Amino acid sequence: MRLFEFKGISQSDLNQVEKYADRIFAKLGIDVEFTKHFLQRANDERNARPITTAELIRLFKQEYKKHGQKISNLSPGAEAVMKDMDTDINVPFKIVLNTNGELDLVAKTILRKSDFKTSNQEFTV
Repeated sequence: MRLFEFKGISQSDLNQVEKYADRIFAKLGIDVEFTKHFLQRANDERNARPITTAELIRLFKQEYKKHGQKISNLSPGAEAVMKDMDTDINVPFKIVLNTNGELDLVAKTILRKSDFKTSNQEFTV
């Protein structure tokens, strides 16, 4: 028996989150992108409870405030993880130099896990 009605994030919802994240990170010369896998994993029932757009917006807002400058100084090819300690959301990402010579923050996946382990740099909020 499910404890909740699983309502996932739609592509339209994710597009709105991306617009928001793009707007704030643009001040640092960074464009935010989400992979197809990100959307699939955001809606995975293994997350224990659904990940919401509000949680994603909060994460990007807090990351920008606390770690934006450090993230903008990462080199192309660098991989790291955004971690929200309140919601247990983890977003592994990669910095990519796009064809226009600008930096893209590519959010590869997402998961809600309290003890997420990584060897990559962590940006915790």
